[in-house]
Amino acid sequence: MDKMKNLANIYTEYVDLLFIYGTNLGFDREIVKDSIHDIFVKIALENNILSRVDNIKFYLLKSLKNRLFDIHRSVRKELSLDKINPEDDMQFIIDVNVENLIIEEEDKTQIKERIQNMLNILTDRQREIIYLRYVQEYDYEQISQLLEISVHGCRKLMSRAILTLREKFICLMSFLII
Repeated sequence: MDKMKNLANIYTEYVDLLFIYGTNLGFDREIVKDSIHDIFVKIALENNILSRVDNIKFYLLKSLKNRLFDIHRSVRKELSLDKINPEDDMQFIIDVNVENLIIEEEDKTQIKERIQNMLNILTDRQREIIYLRYVQEYDYEQISQLLEISVHGCRKLMSRAILTLREKFICLMSFLII
């Protein structure tokens, strides 16, 4: 009984975060909901799976991403399409949220549009790494595991993303000054 109560608490704490992450990966809302439920059913059926986990949030995000890609692969196989390459095939979209208390509604919308436009110049992987690093606050080791790349590759990807933003932003500022 305690196990189910703990699992219910974990579900309540992380369900919204998991849903946002899954939809940011570009998956349908219903598929994301089903995948989240699949993960928690698996946890409920397997004894002590969470006792072996150091970071529950990271484990849940990684499990959700794997589950969604598994579903995507199986759907594509059913449709007889080419094999999926998650790095090239899936879009990662960041929905930037600015708190209502900081600025008025019009300013918030304008800032959100500017940030979204800046992020749109990045590749999907660059947007994803920025989301994981600055929104989810993961360290490079965790991000490298989640993206299945080396820590060095992770740092290089982040560096290129920031450099791209810096270059484009400086060009934009130069244009506005003229």
